[in-house]
Amino acid sequence: MAIVEDYIITVAWASDIGCQRQNNEDALDYFSPTGNAGIGLAILADGMGGHRAGEVASKEAVETIGELCLANNFLNPQQTLVNAYLEANQRIYRHSLDSSDCQGMGTTATALMIANGMGCYAHVGDSRLYRIRNQQIEQMTQDHTLVAQMLEYGMITLEQAKVHPNRNILTNALGTNPEILVDVSEILFPIQIGDTYLLCSDGLIDKVTDEEIRLIIVNNSPDEACSGLIKAAIAYGGDDNISVIVLTVQNSN
Repeated sequence: MAIVEDYIITVAWASDIGCQRQNNEDALDYFSPTGNAGIGLAILADGMGGHRAGEVASKEAVETIGELCLANNFLNPQQTLVNAYLEANQRIYRHSLDSSDCQGMGTTATALMIANGMGCYAHVGDSRLYRIRNQQIEQMTQDHTLVAQMLEYGMITLEQAKVHPNRNILTNALGTNPEILVDVSEILFPIQIGDTYLLCSDGLIDKVTDEEIRLIIVNNSPDEACSGLIKAAIAYGGDDNISVIVLTVQNSN
């Protein structure tokens, strides 16, 4: 498959506190070199911990990963992302040790880098990356949760997993341990004109099905899709923070 050269990335993002939380522990951002609409890094993190500590962890993750990828000029995507995640993990972990208010804090982090017609993701936790291509939706990341492991080992069914009381227990998070394993794309994958990528926190996926997500995205612009996804999660109860980033790959002319 030929590598796409003449393309631009259109991106939108949105976050909502939801209906029941007192504060928003999600963080998200998009980083791109000035003047280059074909290179970008989307990052979404969902924090956890004591009073407001989740906000500290998620913000630290997004800022650190973005800062280091920009400093490396988006070169060597896989190694750059892994190194950035490892540094973010160390910063959050040290912060949790130095501040009594932040003990035990941690965060998920899902990132998508697109450069030179190729994509690469890195992932820790249970936030997700989806790709919608030719109107079909595909989950690209694997949840790092106890229930996901049980499902993989055949201990429970998919239907049981969706309603399992422990479905949000993480087996992997940034900042909770001094060492961490980072899921990263085994190989760079070619993007295609018309691709749409969605990064989202579990506040969306716990409430809105993959098919509902697909329909909202294929029938709307990125800005409208972000708004529609959050409205859908809130309509189903919205008992967690809800955050989404939507990126589309379009012809540059």
